[in-house]
Amino acid sequence: MKPEELLFSNDHLWFKPLNQNIYQVGVTDYAQDLLGDIVFIETYMDKLIEKGKAFGIIESVKTASDLVSPVNLKVTQTNLDILDQLTDVNDKPYDSWICEIMLEEEFKFLSFNDYKNLIG
Repeated sequence: MKPEELLFSNDHLWFKPLNQNIYQVGVTDYAQDLLGDIVFIETYMDKLIEKGKAFGIIESVKTASDLVSPVNLKVTQTNLDILDQLTDVNDKPYDSWICEIMLEEEFKFLSFNDYKNLIG
């Protein structure tokens, strides 16, 4: 997937629209580079997650980081394949979705160009 075809949040997540309010979610190349080698991912399934709260965690050899929700959402599916191939998150961040989410409200995503301006 080309990053230009995705949507982004300020918290270094990308979103691929699947239908009206369902999205696949992954971490950006910038985020995976800061984290280093990914060793663990967990998502919090089937719970309403409030805006600004964690809907999962991603751990690397350097640190752990929350996957922060930009809007009220629910995780509807975890990509079990990626859990067996965590190196793909580092090697192919825009092809490696972590989970699917259902938005509970409207959200104004960033375009790729807006995201590039955010990270400098």
